[in-house]
Amino acid sequence: MNKALIVLDVQYGITSLKDFTVQLGKIEAVIADFEQQHEPIIYMKHVDYDQEGSSLFYKNTANLEIIIMGTGQYPVMEKSKPSAFSNPELRTWLQEHQVEHVFIVGFNMEYCCLFTAITAEHEGFKVTLIEDATGSVNTAETYEMPGLDIQDFVGSILNWSNCIEVLYVDEYKEMYRI
Repeated sequence: MNKALIVLDVQYGITSLKDFTVQLGKIEAVIADFEQQHEPIIYMKHVDYDQEGSSLFYKNTANLEIIIMGTGQYPVMEKSKPSAFSNPELRTWLQEHQVEHVFIVGFNMEYCCLFTAITAEHEGFKVTLIEDATGSVNTAETYEMPGLDIQDFVGSILNWSNCIEVLYVDEYKEMYRI
């Protein structure tokens, strides 16, 4: 089964807001693994096209810069909605590479990772989300839900759906890189 890695929104505008050292290290490890296996990687970049407001991601700002690119030349596609599949070029690229199984890492877990995973499954792909290679700028306080662990909560919901596989990096390596 042909696999591909979708790296979501690993952009300066997100990663500069808090310490994501651990998550970025895990994202880099998964990217390195895909590179070593010569499997395709695609980067998605969130861009807001609306000049109104104070978006972190207004087109042509430094906040759009992807901070982890691996060692190869990989396509970067833009999106302006939470699901990476809102850009129809992603589906075309995956089909051209005969991808059947997508792996997802990146930011923000409760938006782009969640929506991309659900949409990918609806599009007929096998989906694996690597929970500890995701992050969020938001906190339990953002949602007024004391004790909320966003990654664990979203990961549990997706995993319990029996539609989307949710693994930690170590489990991913055990299952897919024996």
